[in-house]
Amino acid sequence: QRMFAPLLLFLAELGCSAQPTYLWRDAVTQEKLTCQQCPPGTFVAQHCTKDRQTLCQPCPDLHYTQYWNYLEKCRYCNVICEEKQVEVQQCNATHNRVCQCQEGYYSEMEFCIRHSKCPLGFGVERKGTPFENTQCSPCPAGSFSSSSSSSEQCQPHQDCKQQGKVTNVQGNQYHDTLCTSCSLERRNGTQEQAADDDCKQAMIDFVVYQNIPIRKLKRLQQILERLPRKRPQETRAAMQEKFRTFLIHLQEEHEVTEELLAALRQAKLHSLEEQVRQRFLLH
Repeated sequence: QRMFAPLLLFLAELGCSAQPTYLWRDAVTQEKLTCQQCPPGTFVAQHCTKDRQTLCQPCPDLHYTQYWNYLEKCRYCNVICEEKQVEVQQCNATHNRVCQCQEGYYSEMEFCIRHSKCPLGFGVERKGTPFENTQCSPCPAGSFSSSSSSSEQCQPHQDCKQQGKVTNVQGNQYHDTLCTSCSLERRNGTQEQAADDDCKQAMIDFVVYQNIPIRKLKRLQQILERLPRKRPQETRAAMQEKFRTFLIHLQEEHEVTEELLAALRQAKLHSLEEQVRQRFLLH
């Protein structure tokens, strides 16, 4: 047994390194021959004979053989990169051309499709690749995503106390916690009106992110933005983000406090109007 072990090991190594062969019948003698195969990147120019081994030659341009073979001609590099694909490996003597979807796209049923964006309230769990679409997951408690994105993860809510501010609007999965340095206090038995810019911004944020029924939120937007009654269907979160952006731009042009309060009355949001007046000392 001790004598056979080294012999078996030698035979195993010899088998692993031996050049592949194939059977061939000599056209002249009709003799069956065992010929050596040609290595990758070459092809059989002449099959072996009784007196000579296989003659291999390199593949011409735009042709290849990927494996040991006994082909009489190399394969043509027939892969062509299509629309929205990029070449990641050039055609060479041993490989066909390799294409994959360009950045921002993934392969689905032989087409390159743009990576999906995660909607508001969802973050990217795994970015899309040329072979897989974006993977999204809902933002967990304490985090948010206020934009539709194919790359952004959920972000943690900011801590107002750490900034020396107070919480104006508590964050949820769709928007950040909104802080303010607006100081509204009763001094000497009188009320100080919320007149500075920070207080005006705080009032806008407070109104926008209230849990207003969607029908009434639409009505409020129509009044202030002078929009038609029929509009594309949107989620509450998307409506709130657009409404906030509109009010911020409007505030830059002129004073919106009275206009916003009047719109709340017209939309029959009397309870919210009263909350705003009490919170921001607007009586």
